[in-house]
Amino acid sequence: MLKKENLSRKVVENSGFGTDVNTHAGRYINKDGKANVIKRGASFLANRSWYHTLLDLPRWYFILMLTVFYFVINFVFAGVYFLIGTEYLMGSVAITPLEQFADCYFFSAQTFTTVGYGSLSPDSFLVNIIAAFEAFVGLLSFALATGVFFSRFSRPKAHILFSKNAVIAPYRGITAFMVRIAPHKNTNLSDA
Repeated sequence: MLKKENLSRKVVENSGFGTDVNTHAGRYINKDGKANVIKRGASFLANRSWYHTLLDLPRWYFILMLTVFYFVINFVFAGVYFLIGTEYLMGSVAITPLEQFADCYFFSAQTFTTVGYGSLSPDSFLVNIIAAFEAFVGLLSFALATGVFFSRFSRPKAHILFSKNAVIAPYRGITAFMVRIAPHKNTNLSDA
């Protein structure tokens, strides 16, 4: 049995990077691959890397988030155009408020994506300024989304399958614990 002073000394010497979970320092990396770290003293936003958060999201959630962002940002800009008035959108022939808002929404979507079909165009200085700002926000949004999208797909994943059975047997003059592994996807193992 360890004395109390030896136990505390052992905790200080343990870096936590090992796999020995019998010491009080525990492991630095959990079995699921996430860091076993508690961060204190900084605000919630200061502790966040939005880039890494977007990389770690499940695929369906990331796609859903991009889709919702696209519709919400166009809805916001459509609301601004609607408040200014559809009479400042050249080519709008909408009569009812719903049709007017639809014109504003589709003008916003065309401006945000920089498609600009030409059927609707700004007809005042204020609407031109807002459209220019929206196009700028659209270009930045698509550039950032494309960068994160590429990063998500370019991250390597091992996709390794382990055999259900392991053996302890002689190997090169020693007794070894052995398990077979194979790539799960259509990849090859190198330097295994």
